[in-house]
Amino acid sequence: MKDKLKVFAYWFSTAIVLFLLGFAAVTYHVIHEQQAGFFTAFGYPEYLVYPLAYLKIVAFLVIVTHRYNDLRDMVYAAYFLNMVLALVGHINYGDFYGHALVGLIALPISYLLGNQVRGIPKKNLFGRWTHTPEA
Repeated sequence: MKDKLKVFAYWFSTAIVLFLLGFAAVTYHVIHEQQAGFFTAFGYPEYLVYPLAYLKIVAFLVIVTHRYNDLRDMVYAAYFLNMVLALVGHINYGDFYGHALVGLIALPISYLLGNQVRGIPKKNLFGRWTHTPEA
């Protein structure tokens, strides 16, 4: 029973993370002017909108494929920082911050349960720089 709960918690939290990544990547393109206005209002430069959209697409693919251990770790760390900055920006601006808070809660759950549910990826994209020698 505990395994089923872990699997459900992992896939549910991962679905939330993937939804937030995908939604942001799409809206950064479809309603670019509005999103750029939010970035400016939150105190972040407008030119970050498109690069962040493309990085979120890459993050989406890395999380779904679960292929490279080091790259997956970097994606989760970067998105965690992104969610912290989004939460701070929304709170400081006085805007609704529920989605950032939910993402900030779902992200570590997805990361921590990912290795238990899907296993640790055997490959490292960056090779010798991130390879941990086995004892």
